Amino acid sequence: MSVVHVIGIGQSRTDLTEHHLSLIYDCDLLVGGERQLNMFPDFTGNTLAIKGKLDPILDQISSDMRSNKIVVLASGDPLFYGIGTTLSKRISATDLKIHPNVTSVGAAFAAICQPWHDAKIISLHGHTEPLFSFQSLIDESKVAFLTGPDKDPAFIAHQLIQCELDGFKVCVLEHLGDSDKERITWFTDYKKVAQTDFSHPNIVILLKSNPHPPLVPHETFMGMPDTYFRHSRGLITKSEVRSISLSRLRLSRRDHVLWDIGSGSGSVGIEASLQIPWGSVFAVEKNQERIPTIIHNIKNFNRSNIKVSHLNFPTGHDTLKTPDRVFIGGGGKDLSQIIACCCDRLVEEGIIVVNTVILESMHTAMSVLSERGFTPDVVQVQVSRGSQMPYGTRMNALNPVWIVSGTKPNL
Repeated sequence: MSVVHVIGIGQSRTDLTEHHLSLIYDCDLLVGGERQLNMFPDFTGNTLAIKGKLDPILDQISSDMRSNKIVVLASGDPLFYGIGTTLSKRISATDLKIHPNVTSVGAAFAAICQPWHDAKIISLHGHTEPLFSFQSLIDESKVAFLTGPDKDPAFIAHQLIQCELDGFKVCVLEHLGDSDKERITWFTDYKKVAQTDFSHPNIVILLKSNPHPPLVPHETFMGMPDTYFRHSRGLITKSEVRSISLSRLRLSRRDHVLWDIGSGSGSVGIEASLQIPWGSVFAVEKNQERIPTIIHNIKNFNRSNIKVSHLNFPTGHDTLKTPDRVFIGGGGKDLSQIIACCCDRLVEEGIIVVNTVILESMHTAMSVLSERGFTPDVVQVQVSRGSQMPYGTRMNALNPVWIVSGTKPNL
């Protein structure tokens, strides 16, 4: 049985060594995409073009390697989002030899004289759906996209516009390594990217125009001090209670949709948004005077996945995306209707968490959840904070808070 050689071409045939060329011209079967095979018009052996599904190609390689010398050509580096990764899962390491070369991303950054050790690399090629949320790019300053026919520069530009991710310069690099076709174009206007036709293959690089320190000059974490948030008259879910409430929400998926009803200062929604960078938080507040405070805090933490809605909930609930999680930090006399509406809109196995300092509201939350088939749970949180005295520390008690939670049953 012959060893299958997987050779990375780099950016062009000129990146190949004499040893690589010797293996290619000496093999019985040369496998690769049409573009790679066309680089060797003088090859006299059998060729197999990679088109459509890979399984038939892999089956033929596994079969023919018993009696034939096979070389598989790969763009860039075979193990960098390449066919080498797939082959390594089908063929044992003793029967497979990988020949690395210059990656397409490495060549792209070299072409614009930028280091890329700190870049976020995202492959859109071959995926019917993005494996990430563009909203998660808000904290990035350098991003490279491996594009595909459908996920092209125009697609990326539309996503940047939709997510309001301002501040990036866009570089589109076409046909890297081809002296006749190579083109590098810079844009500062996303709309122009969306309106321009580009040839394939291409790579898109995003660079922050003016990288600057985050507006919040500290690391973010669960239960951040109340002083990190602007709020008035103590209208904020205290940090200790916030931590417990977030743990009760069980934000286990990065793409959860959360409703923050009675958002107040927005502290719960903001901390939740850090846990669900691919998801969305809908901060709902009925008091108009609190909306600027929420918006200020969102901007201060540079969050793009929070949408603020001025609604007298449950009025307007149909304008909100179906939630996986609901946090209710306010409600007053309408609490029963608010909880009932949230129960109806919540996905099956979704979670509702209700915080209240009022005993009657705790009873209301327990009752409505029970009526809707939930099995509610309640904890009382009593927090005391140390305060320095001349000769010691005194504990100052905060208002006790009831945290009611429940999971929507499967129907």
